[in-house]
Order: sequence, then structure tokens, then C-alpha cells
Amino acid sequence: APAEEAAPAEEAAPAEEGEPAEDAAPVSTVEYPLEGNPSFTYTVIMRNNVLAMLGDDDFSVTSAYKGLVEGTGADITFNALGEATANEKINISMASGDMTDFTVSVGNYAWNMTGAIEEGILFDFVPYLDECAPDYKALLENDEDVRAAATNPDGTVSLFVSQAAPVQDKGIVIRQDWLDDLGMEKPTNREDLETVLHAFQSEKGATMPILTNSGLETGLSHSFNCAFAGLNGVNFQLAEPNGKEVVANFASENFIDYIVYLNHLYDEGLIIDDFMSTGREQGNWEVSFYGGKCGVWADGYRELDPANRENADDPNYRVSPMALTDYECHVSDVSTASMNGQVFLTAACEDIENAMKVMNWCYTKDGIYNGLYGQKGDGWDLVDGKVELNDNILNNPNGWSVNNALNWYGGQQWMPTCASMEYYSLICAPESYEGLEFWTEAYGDNSMKLPSAVALSPDDTTEYYSLASDVLTLFSENAIKVVTGQLDEAGYRDVIEQANGMGLTRMTELYQAAYDEYLAEN
Repeated sequence: APAEEAAPAEEAAPAEEGEPAEDAAPVSTVEYPLEGNPSFTYTVIMRNNVLAMLGDDDFSVTSAYKGLVEGTGADITFNALGEATANEKINISMASGDMTDFTVSVGNYAWNMTGAIEEGILFDFVPYLDECAPDYKALLENDEDVRAAATNPDGTVSLFVSQAAPVQDKGIVIRQDWLDDLGMEKPTNREDLETVLHAFQSEKGATMPILTNSGLETGLSHSFNCAFAGLNGVNFQLAEPNGKEVVANFASENFIDYIVYLNHLYDEGLIIDDFMSTGREQGNWEVSFYGGKCGVWADGYRELDPANRENADDPNYRVSPMALTDYECHVSDVSTASMNGQVFLTAACEDIENAMKVMNWCYTKDGIYNGLYGQKGDGWDLVDGKVELNDNILNNPNGWSVNNALNWYGGQQWMPTCASMEYYSLICAPESYEGLEFWTEAYGDNSMKLPSAVALSPDDTTEYYSLASDVLTLFSENAIKVVTGQLDEAGYRDVIEQANGMGLTRMTELYQAAYDEYLAEN
């Protein structure tokens, strides 16, 4: 048992192929199913691809939900929100106190968990972990990335986080069928990339050859070693590989180079003004590449599955992974923590202990299998102790791709899970699995990213967020202006100085102190 007073656990044996790692699924001390058939409410976000499959239904019709009900004895009523308006509706519900027991998002509190606890939106899980969530506690103790993702600066824990295999699962995607038709090689440097983009524009009619969204995400940021994930928050990174100086991503030389390069692509007509209203939230991201408007974009490994061609206007649609390899990449996204399937338990819950036990089941061996593949017997079974998927997932009778079938059989969009490389080998088309390997190797190390254990103290976090909002607004507005040519590089450097005066200098000092403390202890 993972409880503190228990004897130290023996070293876990290596997992059999197709099985979750033993240290991710210790023997649970919670007895399932739970007594009394507890009931809960849950706010979930229905992604566009899920809506296309489920129609007017919600996750309660899926195999993974049925497995959770059977395994835990609990049932859940879903409050299903569309992707475009979810954040706004969640913020309104929190402000009014009309919250469900579980939620996949806390809206504007996503960057301030301690504030959410202080204001009665969330609460601290830690006092409940030993008795109600021993399997989750064991995972937190065994995986530094998961622990860092789940733990607030003051040591509180307020969400359930999924565990991922250590792979780079997204990167740059290119229309391979267009390359083949034009007799062109996959670009490996910026010069070749531009040649290909111009060809896609002139020969294939691509109106936005490289797909860019309103957050300036193109997949190319890896090429510039900037720890950048859109204009959603001010992140910090190292100024050089394994260095001792921290710098805000938007104020780094790497990011300046990145947006200046995007301006070059804009001047070349390879990025158009439509990017300011393009994104998954707007519902026109997938339409852009399935409709043949673009030939290069940022996406995940699932998009490499040839089955996706059925969604495209062109029956020859085929994509492959690419990366610009004429540089040393020191900023990758390899981590064993995944925010897919993250779950918050809100302060509105009146049955905290049973709610914790329901989510803890997701980290047990049975719960892990259910979260990944659905209810045993529906889409998979154990054969000689190993998972084997059947035709309900691999050759779905409804014509669903493996990706879409897993949205019905598995529960990764709404429940926490623990994935492994065996999982990817089972569910991936060969092209998708090769993409995982390609990106993981191409994108190198994390030596310019702050270690996951670097965190601000509660007081520093409060001070940080009191400054961060205005600084983020300043950067996000002006980074776009650089891309469109309304602001030159010198002007953006003036913006950085303005941000320093608004609080960025102090924000940097806080993270520098936290990193210095980490270096002293390690």
C-alpha cells in the first residue's frame, strides 16, 4: 500500500508487453465497487470530432463509461459543452457557484490553482490521498513529471493528471501526396521549406500553405528553441542549453527570431490574414487541411493515420511527419505527464471521499485498461495476459477510424489514464507509430526547458499572477503585430522593455530564484 505508514514497496517488475507499468498501478486498498451507488455530475467538453461521432449523445453511451460504472458502482450525469463556448460557460458557472462535482476545465483559473482553492472553487486532495486515492498517490510519488503537473506551488494537489509515455506525440505534418505529385523531397531546412510552400501555393492552390492560428502556432517554434505553446501564458525557459539564466519565452531571443521569421513568411504571402480567426476553437482548423487550403501544419500523431483521408476532399490525401533538422533542438515536449483527460474535483462536491475513490479507480490496473480501451470484451480482451484489440476498434463496423473508435471505447477525453509505448503500438497505424519515433528523435532534448520540479512558492505565485495578466496581454497583442508587419523587431524590443516596467522583471526574478534553489538542491 502506498500509505506513508506502510512498509516500503518492493521494486516493481518490468511490465509485460501490453500491460500498464506496475508502479503506475499498485494494488489498491480501496474496495470496488463502492457501496451505495454514489452519483456525481461532470462538466465535459465535446471536441468537434467527438460530436461528429456521438451526435446528440454524451459520454454516458460509451464503452469506457459503462466500464467505469461496472468497476466503481458509481454513475455520472454529464454536462456536455461545445468546444467553442466551453471556456466562457465554465467561467460563468464558477462565478455563480453553480458547479458540477467534476470538471475537465476550470477556465481562467487554469493558471492559478492555489487561487481557485482559496476562493472555494477547488480544494486540496492531499488529506484524502492515503485513504481514498492510494493508487493516484503512488503515481505521484513515482513519476516526477506527473507530480509536478498535479502539485501546486504550496504542495496542494487539486487535479487528477494522466500519465503518458515519454514521446514527442506532435510536430509538423506535411501533405506527402502533394510532395510526391510534385516530385519534391520533404524539406529539412527553412530554405527548402519555403520552396515547398511556394510550390504548394502555385501548383496545388493552397491559400494558406503553412497553417497558422491566432496563437501563432505553426510547429516551427521547435526550430527556434522557444518554449512556446501559443499565446496562453507567459512561460519561462533557459537562455541556453543547461544554462543558469531563465528568460520569459516572449522576451527570449529565440522567440524574437521566431516571430520575425513568421513575418518573413507573411511578406512572402505564405501566411495570410485569415490566421487571426483560425483555430480549433473556431472550428476551422481541420477544415483548413482536409479542404486542401494548406500543406504544412502542426498536429498530433493520430493525424498521420491514413484512415483520415476519408475526412478529406481529396481521396489521395496522405500526410507524413517532418522536422527541420539543420539545427540543434533543445526544447521538446517529451514528458510523462499528459493534460489530456485531466479531471478536477470541485468544492461543490458533497461526497468527496467517494468521488476521490471513483477517480482513483482510473489508476488501478482495471481502470487503466478501461480508460485506454473501454470495457473489457467490447473492443479488447486479455489473451495470455496481453491486450488484444478486436475489430470493433481495429476495423470498426460503423466505419470509424481507430482514432474515432477509441473516442467511444476508451475514455481519454474525459477520464485520467496511464499510457505506455505498448498502448501506442496497439492503437497506432504503422504511419502514426513511425511519426512518434521520428518526432521524438528529431526534436532532441529538453535542455532549454525549466525542470518540471521548478515551482514558485505560494506567496510568489500570488505575486506572479498579479503581474502576469497585463504582461501577457501586452505580448500577445504585439507579437501578432510583428507577424503582420505593423511592428518591427526594434519596436518589439521596446515592448519587452515596457513589459519589464509592468512587472516582467519581477516575474523573471521570481522564476530565477526558484531555479537557483533547484540547482542548489540538485
